[in-house]
Amino acid sequence: MYQVALCEDEQIFAETQEKICRSIFTKLNIEYRLTTFTGSEDFLSAFTRGDTRYDLILLDIIMAGMNGMELARTIREKDEAVAIIFITATMDYAAQGYDVDALHYLNKPLDGGKLERLIARDYTKRFQRDYFVFDSLGVKRKVAIREIICMETAGRRAEATLTDGTAVYYSGKLADLLNEMPAGRFTRCHQAFAVNLDNIRELDGGDAVAVNGKRIPVSRAYVKDVEKAFMERFRDN
Repeated sequence: MYQVALCEDEQIFAETQEKICRSIFTKLNIEYRLTTFTGSEDFLSAFTRGDTRYDLILLDIIMAGMNGMELARTIREKDEAVAIIFITATMDYAAQGYDVDALHYLNKPLDGGKLERLIARDYTKRFQRDYFVFDSLGVKRKVAIREIICMETAGRRAEATLTDGTAVYYSGKLADLLNEMPAGRFTRCHQAFAVNLDNIRELDGGDAVAVNGKRIPVSRAYVKDVEKAFMERFRDN
């Protein structure tokens, strides 16, 4: 369970940010619990009691009473592992973020796309395994996800092509297989294909070219989404 706290004392921003977060968790197929706090004192009281060990805290900086930066310093005294993302209307405190090892600063109004990439990366690092067990023609095979080039529909099952050119199989639909993969690593590029963004070397016309030279078709319906996902993954890495 991905435990997330949102601390924002302005109701209109809190409601908007909570809505964006829930949409991201649903899209990334993340099992989560999101708790919203209306101010630093409310959060600090719950945090001090130790009711929940949080994985991610989204903090406004400018709040009445203890501001977000002061609150982050208090958090770090007790928890060095939790990820902290500041969501703020000012970058005046940005330099101080190094003191609390902040994951990122995001400006208001919140950019959902940027937050999604940060959440996907943090969640994957914390929870997602780096392998998948395929039931390949009756033989179970453990495959490192980094070795998967692409996945495609093959009749009533899905086929994954690996970096060495071999194939393994999944006895279900491509969409179901995609849902079992780590968030942010794969993207649909065709009705019958999905690619591992980490193993795509370039986008060339109507194809995605993998690191081993394999060309995977990119249909016109997906080309903009693939280009966006490719650039975002490249930037994140």
